[in-house]
Amino acid sequence: MGRPRSADVDRRIFKETLDVVSERGFSGVTVNEICERAGISRATFYRRYPSPAEALAEAINEAFEFHALPHSQDPVEYLLEFAQSIERSYSDPRIAPAIGFLIGEYKAKPEVYEGLQNGLRERRAHVRAALQKMDTLPRQTDHPLDIDEVLIILSSLAWNAAVTQRKLDADVLRTIIGRLIR
Repeated sequence: MGRPRSADVDRRIFKETLDVVSERGFSGVTVNEICERAGISRATFYRRYPSPAEALAEAINEAFEFHALPHSQDPVEYLLEFAQSIERSYSDPRIAPAIGFLIGEYKAKPEVYEGLQNGLRERRAHVRAALQKMDTLPRQTDHPLDIDEVLIILSSLAWNAAVTQRKLDADVLRTIIGRLIR
């Protein structure tokens, strides 16, 4: 049956893959360098990932993981926590270039891009389920926004904050979220 996967090895692979991509660009990534820097064998790498592109997609998904449960019954506060988590992930200087490289590989490796999209769908499903469980979202009467649209808007704000290096203000975010969902 084999040994169970080590979370520590996965973390090292993710870190070194992101580091190499940010230092050399995607075309400069080699499995040998990732393995050497992560202190693992090529066999260990290839048991997990068919190529550096798959490892990069998984590293990005890991950086954006959001499994927080609501701390209150206030959907605004929960969505604020989500937006701030996304902003922190985008603020990692390795993330934006990594996402750019994977988008550039979309045509050549659509399965890798799909893996990235699956991670995004899982995060949105988690947030949607948590909000539905709270059952406190007000019913919108005029042009209602689907919660996925709200999450896209919040993610876009976080991306813009990272790119412009302007931190999102929590009070401004609360106001925006309140207007989006009410």
